[in-house]
Amino acid sequence: MQSREFQEFLSGHDSVRNALQRASEAAPAKGFGPVTEMATLVLLFPLVRFILMEIGLPWLTTAKKYSELQRRRVEDWVDRKATTHGLDPDQVEAASRELVAELERTTGADARSQWEQLEKLLQSNSEE
Repeated sequence: MQSREFQEFLSGHDSVRNALQRASEAAPAKGFGPVTEMATLVLLFPLVRFILMEIGLPWLTTAKKYSELQRRRVEDWVDRKATTHGLDPDQVEAASRELVAELERTTGADARSQWEQLEKLLQSNSEE
């Protein structure tokens, strides 16, 4: 899945898009710069890919919340990869904390289904 496909997915999946919007708003006040709302969300694509592919969705991987170890894995990824993707590590770390919290709070069947669809798309595209 590329950024463009991710953008198309977000256009049709409100629960995922809204959760990512809230996560992007958690970034420091300087934000992600003067870009459109959708562009801001697409900037989070590498982070979303890492969380879904390497850690997974909390309701599919554990009965409770993500462990501290999993949170540290996200922080380690941010430290290693954020600048590679042209992102400010502090901004991505703030957004990642909120995104993980959003995933932990996701309880509705429709919202979970949308996240699971995204996870499956990412997995199928990584096998190609």
